[in-house]
Amino acid sequence: MAQVKLQNVSKAYESGVVAVRDANLSVESREFLVIVGPSGCGKSTLLRMIAGLEEVTSGEIWIGERMVNGVPPKDRDIAMVFQNYALYPHMTVYDNLAFGLRLRKYNKKEIDQRVREAAAILGITQYLDRKPKALSGGERQRVAVGRAIVRKPIVFLFDEPLSNLDAKMRVLMRTEIRKLHLKLQATMIYVTHDQTEAMTMSDRIVVMNKTEIQQVADPLTVYEHPANKFVASFIGSPPMNFLDGTITRNGKALFFTSGTLKLQVVDEMTPKLTPYENKEVTFGIRPEDLYDKLFITDAPEESLARATVDVVELLGAEVYLHLRVAGHNLTARVGPHDRPEVNQDLDLVFDMGKAHFFDKDTELTIV
Repeated sequence: MAQVKLQNVSKAYESGVVAVRDANLSVESREFLVIVGPSGCGKSTLLRMIAGLEEVTSGEIWIGERMVNGVPPKDRDIAMVFQNYALYPHMTVYDNLAFGLRLRKYNKKEIDQRVREAAAILGITQYLDRKPKALSGGERQRVAVGRAIVRKPIVFLFDEPLSNLDAKMRVLMRTEIRKLHLKLQATMIYVTHDQTEAMTMSDRIVVMNKTEIQQVADPLTVYEHPANKFVASFIGSPPMNFLDGTITRNGKALFFTSGTLKLQVVDEMTPKLTPYENKEVTFGIRPEDLYDKLFITDAPEESLARATVDVVELLGAEVYLHLRVAGHNLTARVGPHDRPEVNQDLDLVFDMGKAHFFDKDTELTIV
């Protein structure tokens, strides 16, 4: 398997629209890398430039030891799986899997061996004589992946391959593709707009927004230590709560103040927030880091705020509470045992050790 490197890669169209700006990225051999971001951020364009389906405006793309700028897609030794399966409806599954190998003049014995190996890996051997119209969406997607496997490429590229599947099938195929990666030990680059797919499947995540890479890290680092406000808001469901306010001082302690809400900053965050004293910042806290004081008996008073319950969403294993706190709307994710009534007041605990602070102007993470 091969390493993939992007050095200062940009893509701009003749109209002046910039799709990707100055992307630098190194994908390690045998790594499963997921590129995630909202629609229009440039993630699919980045993948298509690696595949050779889009020309690079500036910068260099390396696959293995070879710079592939200008190299046709068929000569890059990559295989791509698309969102729409791209199967030939008049061909059987066997012929769909074999088609690319026949074009490359492989002998019949080699073709048959590769097709049956791929079918066995994906559990579609029993479907080899069927045509795509006789398959479910998940089975068609397995065939599309199988067509990539038979090529035995050095890099696999996936462009939102699960978008056309229902929720249950997406969960199943997520697991199957991850198992496939572990079995093949292949270099895989996977594009999605679904942050759940990114978190559950990847070795590392690339978060993109507005044509630029925002952060590259393993899923836990992206979740717990986002590089900026956008990454913090995009990764996580429900999304992080944000409040604008000011850092103030009372004696040796710093506080985040927003209207009548006043929360003490934990000691380990004080050094980085001291330069922001009397300045506006954005405070962020994830829904799972908000608690009902009934269940956290030793919570310090400086981390409490009075909240009113607006909506209770019961999801079975967990409950989402939509709250009003000092004029702000917040969401808390709590256990199924914690189900207050609508319009009920409660003492809300902020786990300030899990809080995030962002520069109001740059939106970069302070701490």
